[in-house]
Amino acid sequence: PVQRQVYELVLAAQEAGIAALRPGARFRDFHRAAMGVISEGLVEWGVLKGARGDLHRRYTLCGSGHMLGLDVHDCATARAETYLDGVLEEGQVLTVEPGLYLQPDDKTLPAELRGIGVRIEDDLVVTAEGARLMSGALPRTVAGIEEWMGALLDTRS
Repeated sequence: PVQRQVYELVLAAQEAGIAALRPGARFRDFHRAAMGVISEGLVEWGVLKGARGDLHRRYTLCGSGHMLGLDVHDCATARAETYLDGVLEEGQVLTVEPGLYLQPDDKTLPAELRGIGVRIEDDLVVTAEGARLMSGALPRTVAGIEEWMGALLDTRS
């Protein structure tokens, strides 16, 4: 179904964002990688006419991650230009959490896409090799989630 299609696009965006994490990369690099995948998917679906600039923002609504520290959102007082251009260092902890929100009343969308929203959020530690997914033991693919949920339902019967 179409929900699976949306989930798989957001998962691919998150995977692209995670792949962009490494010491020396800028904070905004993983956001750009994730949003590039979202934009390409929206073009492929015919929602966007071209993956230029920030056209995807209508459907993403917010950034695709933030630093974690003493506060859940350890970036609230940072100026955007300083924060987004900040250079990642080994040991830093952050989220990669792209989302795609297709509003139920958006008549520019195909009817089957309206009202679907997906955000996938995971916490990562920047390592010398890239990043380590702190929630890596949890299922992430549609098949993995369905299997996990099915097993949970079986234990309740």
